[in-house]
Amino acid sequence: MSLTRTTTTGAPAVNTEPRASAPRRRMPGWFWGALLLSPAFLLVLGVIAAPIAYLVRLSFTDAHAYLPKFSSVGFDNYAALLRAPHFWDSVRTTVWYAGLTVGLQLVLGVLIALMLHQRFRGRGVVRLVALAPYMVPSIVVALVWRWLLDPTTGAYSWAIDKVWPGSEPPNLLSPNLIFWSLIAVSVWMFTPFIVISVLARLQTIDPSVVEAATVDGAGAWRRFWHIVLPELKPVLYTLILLRFMFMFTKFDVVYLFAGTGTEVRTLPVLTFQRIFGEARLGSGAAVAMVLFVLLLIFTTVYLRTLYREREETA
Repeated sequence: MSLTRTTTTGAPAVNTEPRASAPRRRMPGWFWGALLLSPAFLLVLGVIAAPIAYLVRLSFTDAHAYLPKFSSVGFDNYAALLRAPHFWDSVRTTVWYAGLTVGLQLVLGVLIALMLHQRFRGRGVVRLVALAPYMVPSIVVALVWRWLLDPTTGAYSWAIDKVWPGSEPPNLLSPNLIFWSLIAVSVWMFTPFIVISVLARLQTIDPSVVEAATVDGAGAWRRFWHIVLPELKPVLYTLILLRFMFMFTKFDVVYLFAGTGTEVRTLPVLTFQRIFGEARLGSGAAVAMVLFVLLLIFTTVYLRTLYREREETA
């Protein structure tokens, strides 16, 4: 049947009815999601993945820190590391340093946060002072603490002489004690990170629940153990992971405060020493890769354990 109409004069009339347009093809939702995520993906690829790939490549070479030529040596760098006693000493030092500092930061951070959560006069000023160490640059912390603990001219020796005149204070910067001094300085500097995180979570706990427990006769310990601690567990689990990763790879405070001595030679310091002290870029890259793998193993085991525990309690 023809769609053309005729007029009274017999001339054909043009059909002015609009034609139905073909439906537009809509892009799937995953396409737009991938498009929006592509800048972040490219940024991660360029900033993280590419340097790691280049580091892996260097770890299998005899690259020099200042000369452009290098050749492949296979697994020789890794084999030399596994045979070197000082490498295993660095692994033990790194694990002890990270474990002790994170444990002390958690205990002190929770205690300080609980105290700062109470109402008292001047609480805002005390909170500011408690968080101040985390705002100070690492180089300032290291130099000031080395001056304070100096056995000859430091404030530490002056205070000991005032309290016990004529006594000779122990040298806290000596090889036998510098590791423990480093632990104390690191805990002093990084505990405020725990404090501010725990304090933020404490302020979201319903105070009526704690007040009801107090009315029922629960003491401070029982209130903390049965009410406050379960609310803090998600934050504490995250803080343990983050702080262990940060302290396991910490370089600036360790190097600036304690140097490269065998007593404080952690894996990051050993990496620095191999690359910049001995100009052995390939060997230093191998140390950095071992550090990365150890941290990856810890993170995987920790997250699997945490996930399994949550499944059992669900």
